[in-house]
Amino acid sequence: MAGRNRTLPMIGAAVALALGLLLPAALRGAPGEATRPETSRKTICVLFSRDLPPYREAVDGFKERLGDGATYRFVELIVTDTEVGRLIERVKASRPDLILTLGTEASKVAAVHAGNTPVLFAMVANPIDSGILPRRAYPDQTVTGVTTDVAPAEQFEALRRILPAARRVAVIYCPQYTEATVTVAESAARKMGIELVRFPVEPYRVDPAIERLEKEKVDALWTLTDPGVMVPASARRILTSALKAKTPVIGFSPAMVRAGALLGLGIESKAIGRQAGEIAVAILREGKRPADFHLVYPRKTCVHLNLGVARRIGLKLPRELLAQAKTVHGQ
Repeated sequence: MAGRNRTLPMIGAAVALALGLLLPAALRGAPGEATRPETSRKTICVLFSRDLPPYREAVDGFKERLGDGATYRFVELIVTDTEVGRLIERVKASRPDLILTLGTEASKVAAVHAGNTPVLFAMVANPIDSGILPRRAYPDQTVTGVTTDVAPAEQFEALRRILPAARRVAVIYCPQYTEATVTVAESAARKMGIELVRFPVEPYRVDPAIERLEKEKVDALWTLTDPGVMVPASARRILTSALKAKTPVIGFSPAMVRAGALLGLGIESKAIGRQAGEIAVAILREGKRPADFHLVYPRKTCVHLNLGVARRIGLKLPRELLAQAKTVHGQ
């Protein structure tokens, strides 16, 4: 009981931290007017939803992958609620060969207003459900990018390393926000012999799903960055209920693991930036199209585990998995 009392108060703050970088937002503060680009260099306009360290890290990785700074010219702008029209004017004035977007809001603005200019997003969760990316690739699409979502198959494989016999995995989600994401995960699970049991809910009304989770036999609960579900109060109730029922939770971020999920696969911002840089080179120098990539999952991920939760629900974590984990909580 003492372990539980130590674990639960952390849930609200940790979930709030997990959500802070993943849900759309904007700040004021665009730099000065962009100047006319030099024809000898490729111009890349970088749009930030907010000026946050993870976004800057992604841009650092992007620039590292592009290499020769003399080959590219960068124009950096920050999206604002009140100056979108002026922002678009600045983007167009820079005559970009490609637009790199960081975060959901910047990506939405670029997807709508970029015209025929290729848009390459990074650090975006659920890009199909948020309307940034079409459900299926088509030849003339102008948007592609690297999501922060870890491939569902990779997450289910990590679960299988702990629970080899897992066959039924639940998901609490809001269809208006994450229907497409859950459908993709359902297909991936099916190929692995796992049934993804859907618990759909109305926005912010998770209690019926929690009651169902407590009654229905499932082997684990998979979570995702659903803005209609994973607000701090609801996430806290979900994690508390799962812990009480001894249901392992696959968290969508390291902070979720710290808050009470059993395991989660995290991403590194700089590595995502490098992946985006690879796509940029292919588009700008090799003649590739956004449709050739469509939705790209992070290639580099890291495991996060909660040993305290494992003890609480009666699971023994494999030594090799513990050795590979980037963080282990509750030791």
